[in-house]
Amino acid sequence: MKYTQIQPATKLRPYIRHFGLLESNGRCDQIKTFKIIADANPGLVFQETTCFIGINNEKFPPLYLHGLTSSNLQKTVSDGYCNLIVCFQTNALKSIFGIDANELTDRYFHLDDVVKNNLTAQLLEERRLNKRITIISDFISQLITKNKHRENLYASYAVANLNINNDDGLHRIQTELNITERSLQRMFKTNIGIPPKLYFRICRFQAALDHIRSRKFTSYTKIAYQHSYADQAHFIRDFKSFTGTTPKLFSQQANEQVLNFPEWLS
Repeated sequence: MKYTQIQPATKLRPYIRHFGLLESNGRCDQIKTFKIIADANPGLVFQETTCFIGINNEKFPPLYLHGLTSSNLQKTVSDGYCNLIVCFQTNALKSIFGIDANELTDRYFHLDDVVKNNLTAQLLEERRLNKRITIISDFISQLITKNKHRENLYASYAVANLNINNDDGLHRIQTELNITERSLQRMFKTNIGIPPKLYFRICRFQAALDHIRSRKFTSYTKIAYQHSYADQAHFIRDFKSFTGTTPKLFSQQANEQVLNFPEWLS
């Protein structure tokens, strides 16, 4: 498996975190399993060749839009693959596509069901990666220009400034924005796709997962306390909820060339 990450044009960085090209090393001689881990980033995926298969044997469309992942899922593939991925910023869906983010949470849609387009045909006709990225970038720029919904600055502030190492982080954000708890809930649902407390949990989990990825730790108990979990059992419950496995098994079996989308080694 090969993965290449490409930065977007400067004007699109408030909306796009990065582009990624995920390719197999030739054809697969066996079924490969990939886990989808809870994270805070929606995305757009173009599958040039073999389509991945979901947990209920549904085939993912050649070009699909997905929302934030709030639990854990998995995909399988049985042949060579080449996926071009657009990783959006956490609160970008509303300001690009004009839809409430919660409509896409833990779901995916054929892009044509969200906005009429001929993007698949354009991408299949063009083989060069840089040109494909230009095609997608131009398409997204046009959507942003036409969209009446602009970036929610309160949501952007909350995403950028949430303190995940303090259980009081959400209350502090609410105070700094001078909004009610109900308004905070509504803002997160519309612009991010999940309640603020769940978003806090996912961000805290991701920080702990980064700690595990670094392999610079002596025990899972210390990781739990460093990331404001009540104890190791609390940390492991959250970890299993968001990955489907334990921290120990993740360290042993996850081949994570793409963050939050590891190939699972048996």
